[in-house]
Amino acid sequence: MVPFSIRLNRQKKILLVIGAVILFIGVIYRFFPFLENIESLENEILLKEKNLTKYHQMVRERNNLEAKLESLNQIIENAESGLLEGKTPALAAVDVQNILKEITDKSDMEVLTMRVMKPEDKEEDVYIIIPVQITIRCSVRQLKEVIYQIESSSRLLKVSDCRVRVIRGRVEGQVQATLTVQGFMNKYD
Repeated sequence: MVPFSIRLNRQKKILLVIGAVILFIGVIYRFFPFLENIESLENEILLKEKNLTKYHQMVRERNNLEAKLESLNQIIENAESGLLEGKTPALAAVDVQNILKEITDKSDMEVLTMRVMKPEDKEEDVYIIIPVQITIRCSVRQLKEVIYQIESSSRLLKVSDCRVRVIRGRVEGQVQATLTVQGFMNKYD
C-alpha cells in the first residue's frame, strides 16, 4: 500500500488557509444570531425576575396598605361625625345657630345679633363652610368660655374671626365681641 501524500506548494497552502478562514467566518456568521439570541434571552430573564420580585413585594405590602386604608377610613368617618346635619346650607346654618344659642344661654350672656353669612362652596372641595356671625355682650371670662365651648363642641366648629370691643360706661369689665363661627357640611350627603 502506498501512503497517500499530497504535495502542496506555497500558492496552494495560501489558498487553503484563505479557504479555511472564509469557511470559519461563514460558520460564525451562520451561528452568531443564535449566540446573540442567547444573550438577549438572558437579559430578558433577568428583567422578568426583577419585575417578579417587585410584584411579590407589592403583594406582601398589600395587607399593610389595606390596614392603613382601613385606619384612614375610620379617621374620616370619625371626623365626618362632627359635620353639621342638614340637607341644605340653610338647615346646616340653623344647626350652628342652635348650638350657639345653647352655649350663650348656658353662660347667661346677652346676644345682640346672630346672622347667617353666605356659605363658602368651592367646586374642588368636598365640604361646604357654613359661617354664622354672632355679637355678644359679656365679660372677658365669659368670652373665653364661649370660645372654648364652641371649639370643643361635638360638632366640628371653629372660630374664624373674633373682634372684641371694650364697652365704657356700662358694667365694669364688659366687652362686646363679634365672633364668626364656621361649621362644615358634606356637599354630597
